[in-house]
Amino acid sequence: MINSEFPNDPEILARVGAITSQLLKDLPSASEQRGQTILERALRYAAETEQRMAEQRERIAELENLSFTDPMTGLLNRRGFENQFRLTLARSRRYGEIGVIAYFDLDNLKDINDRLGHCAGDELVKCCAQTLTNAVREIDTVGRLGGDEFCVLLLNTNWQDGVRRMRTLQWILDSAGTVNRGEDIPLKVSMGYEPYGPQDSVEDLIHRADMAMYYNKRRKHSDPVRSAAE
Repeated sequence: MINSEFPNDPEILARVGAITSQLLKDLPSASEQRGQTILERALRYAAETEQRMAEQRERIAELENLSFTDPMTGLLNRRGFENQFRLTLARSRRYGEIGVIAYFDLDNLKDINDRLGHCAGDELVKCCAQTLTNAVREIDTVGRLGGDEFCVLLLNTNWQDGVRRMRTLQWILDSAGTVNRGEDIPLKVSMGYEPYGPQDSVEDLIHRADMAMYYNKRRKHSDPVRSAAE
């Protein structure tokens, strides 16, 4: 029943009916449009979130890499080297692999820093790092433990071959150097080395190689002629 206050004109009623029908037809499309808008926003938000997460993952990877890498030389730092050494010894315990660890110390870094400045000293450190990297195999590991101290792991190397390779490496290092303001700066390095096997630990091996290096350094300084001949 139509309210008596509403116009009873058939033409008006027909127009109202038509408009009402059109509005009812448009409601699903309007709802669908709102649904599409919400979906678009959700997809855009998901894309932005994924991008932020990717940036965070990249930053975390960068920080993790920095935590294991020496920024000056690009070599493993002490933490990274010891971590790699633990993995090496784990393989040694499982598969019986053997090898040699070598400890290096720059004899003349303090003198270069005092006489020519730290920039020259930094160049000498980089020279040592690059020389060591070029002189070993890709499977070997080189690290800068700090300051003027370096370590090398020779993997799958028996003691006899390791000693021979260390003597060759000593000769290569003694032949290297850098230049600062037209002055040749030789690379002077003392080394000590020890074999490793399944029964060893990281800390003990690094300590033993370090002690062997100091023994050779003292012998070199006390009898330079004999050390040069050897």
